[in-house]
Amino acid sequence: MAKITPIECGNFIVKIADTEEELEQLFKLRYEELFLYYNKEIKQDEEMCIDRYDYLCDHLICYDTLNKQVAGTYRLVLEDHIRTVGSFITESEYDISKIKSKKILELGRAVVKEEYRTGAVIKLLWRGLVKYAQVNNINYMFGTGSFQGIDPSSYDQALSYIYYNHLSPQDVRVQARLESRSNINLIKEHEIDLRKVREQMPALIKGYIKIGATFGEDAYIDVPFNSVDVFVLLDVDKVNPDILRRFQN
Repeated sequence: MAKITPIECGNFIVKIADTEEELEQLFKLRYEELFLYYNKEIKQDEEMCIDRYDYLCDHLICYDTLNKQVAGTYRLVLEDHIRTVGSFITESEYDISKIKSKKILELGRAVVKEEYRTGAVIKLLWRGLVKYAQVNNINYMFGTGSFQGIDPSSYDQALSYIYYNHLSPQDVRVQARLESRSNINLIKEHEIDLRKVREQMPALIKGYIKIGATFGEDAYIDVPFNSVDVFVLLDVDKVNPDILRRFQN
């Protein structure tokens, strides 16, 4: 697996976390602004969001050199990273057999610190993701996008919009595991109100749509995490070229 050279932009640097301090910061950031955002009832004494995959994979960070803190992060998991565990994290929710023969990169644990949510940090992270995908010859990037809560009907407009407009091609379209699967075609196509779609759609999923991502045909209800998850797939060769050029500048 290949690493990326750091990307510098003003007081920010995008790179793979390589110090204990950076890792501790990103684990705390995930706990405070991702884990507790979805479920404040599940607290951990160490106040860090960590699982067994975190010591196997790479962690992309956008680091603020002025304030000396991690402003945003993504977890990056390649096939080489999971040889000892045998499966990607997403496979606990989705059957990804249609894409496992491809060169794939799993994206997860995406979070940006609240004071940096102007759009700049997530764009810098995407520059890093594209570069990482390219140096590792990746065909597809994939992961899940989450809606807060476990009631899909609360997001009937956004989920139905995804179903009618942005499903993955059939040969790479995945399905959620039966035990917690939910339909996302919750209303008829002519009932979709784009204003309500925008209100219901999480910012990160809006961003994925803009860069050309496609989605699985159903949702997975993650009760412990308190979220409705949709499968996100990005064909690296079909990324919106204007966006790709912007990431590579």
